[in-house]
Amino acid sequence: AYCIVKSCKNNSRNNEELKFYTLPKNSLKAKEWIEAADNSMVNMEKPKSHRICAIHFEPKYFVRHPHEVLYGLPPPKTYRGLTENAVPTLHLPERSETLEMVVDLPNEATCAKR
Repeated sequence: AYCIVKSCKNNSRNNEELKFYTLPKNSLKAKEWIEAADNSMVNMEKPKSHRICAIHFEPKYFVRHPHEVLYGLPPPKTYRGLTENAVPTLHLPERSETLEMVVDLPNEATCAKR
């Protein structure tokens, strides 16, 4: 698995312990994740093939499975481990937002004729 965040080089081969999360099933939430990743190469038609690694999520978004808490066992493979409102917010690429300048130039109607 590879992280889709534009500036991130993490993958499951170079970091086996790092958890990778598939995009949410909710399309609006998935779009939020993709916007945060700032990666124009992401194909929304195949959301399950894209993942974001754990380093991009704040600690408040992680939920531990009861097996971990009570018994010290690893969670089931199918356990997501993120809250419903989780959004990647950490270690994201800087956005190159373009500022739009609006200039109000006089036109014939506003110019006084001399």
